[in-house]
Formats: sequence, C-alpha cells, structure tokens
Amino acid sequence: MAPRGVPSRDPLACIVVGGGGFDALGSAVSALAPELAGAGVVLVRLRQPTPVTAAVVHAVVDLLQDKGCSSVVVGATVHSYDRDRGHHSVPELARLAGLDGRTATGRSYDVVDLGSDLVTAPVPDASVLSGHLVSRVWAESPTRVVVGRAVTDLTDGYAACLTTLLGAAPELAGADAADVATDLLGHLPPALVVVDALAASIGPDGGRLPQPLDSRTLVVATDPLAADSATATLLGLDRSTSPLFARAQLAVGSSPGRTEGSLTALDGARAAHPLARSAARSVAVEPRLARVLSAATGGPDDGASDVDPVLATVRAVLTPLVVAADDPAGHLPLTAVLGAVGAARQGALAWSSGVDKDTVDRREVPLGFDPAAYPVSAYDGLPAFFAAFDAMVEGLPENADGMRWRLVDGATLFEVGREVRADFDDWVARVDVAAGISLMADYVGGRRVTVSSTSSGGTARTRQAERNLYLPQPNYLAAWGGEPIDVCKIELVERSADRHRLTWRTVSSPNGSAEFDDGSLTFTRTPSGTLVVVRGRQQFALPPTWAGLDLAAVPELRNPLLEEAYRRFFTTTFDNLEACFEGREFRIGRPPMDPTEPLLTQALDLVLGAVGDWLGDGGPDLDHTGSGAATTPAAQVDAHGFRHVRGAR
Repeated sequence: MAPRGVPSRDPLACIVVGGGGFDALGSAVSALAPELAGAGVVLVRLRQPTPVTAAVVHAVVDLLQDKGCSSVVVGATVHSYDRDRGHHSVPELARLAGLDGRTATGRSYDVVDLGSDLVTAPVPDASVLSGHLVSRVWAESPTRVVVGRAVTDLTDGYAACLTTLLGAAPELAGADAADVATDLLGHLPPALVVVDALAASIGPDGGRLPQPLDSRTLVVATDPLAADSATATLLGLDRSTSPLFARAQLAVGSSPGRTEGSLTALDGARAAHPLARSAARSVAVEPRLARVLSAATGGPDDGASDVDPVLATVRAVLTPLVVAADDPAGHLPLTAVLGAVGAARQGALAWSSGVDKDTVDRREVPLGFDPAAYPVSAYDGLPAFFAAFDAMVEGLPENADGMRWRLVDGATLFEVGREVRADFDDWVARVDVAAGISLMADYVGGRRVTVSSTSSGGTARTRQAERNLYLPQPNYLAAWGGEPIDVCKIELVERSADRHRLTWRTVSSPNGSAEFDDGSLTFTRTPSGTLVVVRGRQQFALPPTWAGLDLAAVPELRNPLLEEAYRRFFTTTFDNLEACFEGREFRIGRPPMDPTEPLLTQALDLVLGAVGDWLGDGGPDLDHTGSGAATTPAAQVDAHGFRHVRGAR
C-alpha cells in the first residue's frame, strides 16, 4: 500500500459507493473500465426471502446497454435451496423479486433459467467441474455480470458474489460448493460484480431471516474476491469467515487490485455468534442436514408451495433459536441443539467408517494443485527419490502377515505383497497400475490427471498428478474426530514387458491429514502369475483428542495397533485388485446425494430429536403434523438410516 498522500500503483478493482444513488453506478463502472460488449448475461440472486433489489438489476441492465451490449438477459438457476423452501421456477422467483422484463427507462430484457440449457464445462481436467455441465448462456456470453446482495449467513458468515456465482451451474453431487465457486471464478469469471447493499440484511442469518439495514451502499468491482472482501467488512465480518472466499483465495491468491470508498462496518451490523456458526457448520458438513437447516430457518416465503409438515414443525422451534443467536447468551440454546445434531452426525459417520462403509458418501474434488508447477524432472526423479526407502525396507524380517516395516523419522516405512495366480499380461490388461491408488481400500473419491507421456528403451513412462480421499486411517479414529485422508501427489507410471510400476510422492494435504504418504505399487511377472507389491512411507495426523498421546513411548501398544491396521487395509486392497481383475464390484460408499432429490424427512427427524432433547422434561413431545400436539416418543431415523429412540428420562 502506498504511503498516505501518494497515489497507489495498484490497479483499481473495487469501489464502495455510498449514498444509494444509481447515478454513481455508471461512474464507478467507468473508473473500473471492464470490457463490456456483445451479448450480456446478468446472473442475479433470486433466493427468497432476500433477492436483489429490482432497481439495482434494472440499473445494471441499462448500464450494459449504454456501454454497447447488443442484448442483455437476466437469469438464475433453481437450486435445492429454492426447492426446499417451496420455489421451483426461475420466472416465478423473478416475479417475486420484481423483475418483470422491463426497466424504468423502458428497456426490455429476458428472464432466463440458466439451468435449462447446459453444456459441458470448458475447464481443464484438474477442475471439479471437468466432465460436468454449466449454463450455456453463462459460458458463451462475452459479457458476464453477477449481481448479489449483502446478507449475513448462519453457516457461511455472509453471502455476496461467490454465493450468487454458484448459479452459473447446476449443483454438483458430492462436491463442496467452495470448490465449485473457486473453479467458476478461475475459469468462467464475471467481468463485473455489483453487490446490492442498499438494504443489507443483517442478524444471525440475514439471508433467511431478513433484517434490512438502510445502508444505501453499492459495491462495484471487476474482481469477485475484492467485492466479497468489501462486503464482509461492511457486515463487520472477517472476509475468510466464508468458506467460499477462503477456498477461492487459497486457490487464486488475494486480489491484486485496490478498493476505494469507505471500508468500515455499517452502523448496526451484526451476525451470528461465532459459537453458533461453528455449531451450524458441524451440522452442515452433512449435505442432507445442511438442507434441513437452511429450509427450516425462517419462512414460509411469499409465493412458496406447501412444504413437508415435519419441516414446518422443525421451523417452528428452530427459527426462534436462530433469531436469538447473535447475542452473547442468546446463542446458547441454538448452539446446544446444533451441537447435539453435529455430535449425532459424527457418531453416525464413525459407525459408517468402521462398520457400514457402503453408507459413506463418495466425493467429487478438484485436483487441488497445478501439476505444471512441477518440472518433468520432478516426475522422472520419483524412482530415485524412493530408492533410498526401498533400500531401508529390503532385507527386513517379515511379520506373521508377511509385512516388513520400520519407523524412519517418525514415519512408517513398509512393504507388503501378494502373489496372484493370474497371467501377467491378462492382469495388466484388466488392472491398470496407473489407477492403482484409487483401487485401494477405503477410497471415497479423487481426481487423476495425465501430464505427459514418453517411451524409450522398452519402457513407457506416463507422468500424472492425483488427489486421493480415504476414510480416516485407522478407521476407528473417526470416532475421535479423525479427518479423512486427503493427499495430493505427483506420480510416475513405468510399463515394461515384465513389470508395471506406479511411484508417487505427496506434495500437499489440503486438510493437513498427512505429513507423508509416498510409495509405489509394482506388478511383476513371475513363473506362476503376478507378484503385487506395495511399498510406502506414511505419517498421518492424529485427531486433536489424541494430541497428548505419545504412542511411540509405548511400543507394546503401538506396534500391535499399527500392524493390525496395515493388515486390514492391505488385505482389503489386494482383495480389491483381484476383484478388479475378475470384474467384480469392490468400491465402498454410495453415490452422493442428488441435489434434485426431495428433502429427507429422516434428516428432519434427527433435528427434531435434538430439539426435543433440549426442551427436556418441561417441553412437549413434538409431533410430525406441525400442530404442536404432544405425542408418544417415537423412533426417529437419521440421514444415515440409524434409528434413534428417546426413552423416558
């Protein structure tokens, strides 16, 4: 930043316009000088009950046509948020927002459903959107504009541009919204962003429980991150409170431009207490419960169709708790209820991870790093890098399970193998060593990208990059809050006549779950079949609840636990490889929740149970009709299919 009085050399990226005058919108856009020409599309927030102000959208439409856009359409996409609250049509949402197809100056525009005409996303293979669909209008329009609204949010802290940008694509099952927003920002960004803060909606969840603040402010930007950063400041929040902003900033870096205008919190701005927000996030980790929490806060909305009577019951008791959640003491009931739901979710996840793995949702993720950031020599040097560890494990005695292992610098160095009675040529034709990591036990999702290929001296080499997600290792750590293993790797595949080998090295762990997860998978021709050998160097992070436990100090406890964990994991891994060879299904998990499926009453019941427990002996048992009548305690089925029964206290 330049010293006071010295003009900054940073480019202008964002202007905060006070006073509420639409005339200032044009001068702000002229100062930012975005390229605006050809057909324009304005992606707007239509979410009830806090859509954008129609006058702001109309001012943007007029401005685009004044700047030379040949035609302008206004659009959005109906997501599960809208359907769960009883809204099913973009035209209907537009009507409720006052967008009738004509501005005050008489200019006409079309309202379009951006989810009705889709194309394959024009993104690289590393993107979470690779192979999936986005709006054709958004992808092909030369001028893209986002108009959001400044609102607080119980789980995300606030919503502005990035939340609205999600409307450029259908929801992607199994993907984190932050990953989708980040890839849209990186590959299909808007040229202009306007955040409507004329009446910013504040409070614990201003997006669903409107508390308008006469702030008379607009945020205008060419950089969505600068727009969201300024909006967070106006709402009195740290910009990284939003997971969407935090993920995007991590991926693309901070905005290089400067912001002009007043960057102080609006007088009267307030949001949910951080403890309440933390409890809400512990629930929202489970997509089905996130939908319940969203749909049951506030409402019913104007123009909404009838909703599930169970949802009406949850709404009647949950909404008053959210209303009070910006107070140092008032947040406690909501925090307690959501904390109980979050604990139940964690318990169900721990059970699934160890006992019922077919109920774990599979995941969609981006690669998580740029494979081009590593030179060819880094890929080709992987065998030499791992050769030192090969030497350390060779010659070690085998345990009863045929495993060799030792500790090196706190990491477990190991080798485990199995000879399968399958002809080598048949084996490698059906089991691709390049996909070997995704064939291992407890794999729940990831992404693999080919970087380049060469061939010389009878050996074909393929350089690839990969991200892998597994259940917590060992599985029982899930009960103590253990994170899934999430690792990004560079890899080299070598194929020759008698040996196929995949060697990998971990370059990062997005969730900090692994310090090391390096290794190799080798298929070697033998007289009787194929020898499969896995070698590795692994050091996984323990959950915080285990942080004070030094297992290295008690090898008589650590060693049996370690050997048993590896025995289970690699017995299953080798079984998976044989199943792949034989054409049998072996993957754990289930397809992730389809965002278009109806809201699950079972998930509602889990929230009802937590609310009923919080009410205690003095409160009535909640029925499922919305009438509030007392009922006999009933069995409740949660989102994972577990039945919860509340007995007498």
